[in-house]
Amino acid sequence: MRPNLHALAAATLVLGFPLGAAAQATADSGAFVIRHGSDTVATERYSRTANRLEGTLALRNPSRTSEGYSAVVAPDATLPLIELTIREGVDSGGTKARIVQRARVIFKEDSAAVDEMGNAGIQTRIFGTEVGAVPYLNLSFALLEQAVRRARAANDGSQVAFFNLGGGQTLIARLSPLGVDSLRLDIGDTRIHLRMDTKGRLLGGRIPGQNLVAERQ
Repeated sequence: MRPNLHALAAATLVLGFPLGAAAQATADSGAFVIRHGSDTVATERYSRTANRLEGTLALRNPSRTSEGYSAVVAPDATLPLIELTIREGVDSGGTKARIVQRARVIFKEDSAAVDEMGNAGIQTRIFGTEVGAVPYLNLSFALLEQAVRRARAANDGSQVAFFNLGGGQTLIARLSPLGVDSLRLDIGDTRIHLRMDTKGRLLGGRIPGQNLVAERQ
């Protein structure tokens, strides 16, 4: 399974929506390096406070794609609102990376509203989902960490619902322990191994079926 955000809409534009008051002091921040074999395929930098999660996933592809996200974090560890900005290229001198896509997703109960703008103008699409579903962005390990936090806040930590930003599907993921400090996360036919510390922070992960490894820096 490799969700693709570009399947969500041909072109999307985020609407002006406040994500909260002045930013709090950062409670946690870090970076993940994602490798396929010996090749780095992506890097992700993120920061997290009690009510906000922000990050940028930079893909090592010919288009030099970066996927920036900014989300509201609720007390129950859900993300009721997430905004995404997709760029291609890099800022260099007088040239800026080109914005190719923007989207805003609002979760309310068992639905997700996606605001998007394309050639036809602004449109809102409503998807059915599960209460408490967490957004899934392919290769984002910061969002996987948030999903584990949600599972632990909501139940015994054995499952969590994912809303696929690459198409609007909802999948129920199963979590099971792997030793003292690791978890196995099964999303459909994709199995992910996650290594956690005692504070619930993600230290690294593996997707064995895709020969992918993520390490926290």
